[in-house]
Amino acid sequence: MLGYAAGRPFAWFDDEITMDRSHVDQKHLAAALLVHVDHRIGLTLPDFDALAYWAAALVA
Repeated sequence: MLGYAAGRPFAWFDDEITMDRSHVDQKHLAAALLVHVDHRIGLTLPDFDALAYWAAALVA
């Protein structure tokens, strides 16, 4: 996934975050948001709020 992002900011929501956050911080120079989603519930409003807050900070 880091190769696909190619240095661009990216957000990743998944029920199985297989990437280590420290690995992403070391290998990916752009902003990255990794969010674990409970597979029994799916995406919730707080997940979308987190994405909106994160994306707004990118353009601020």
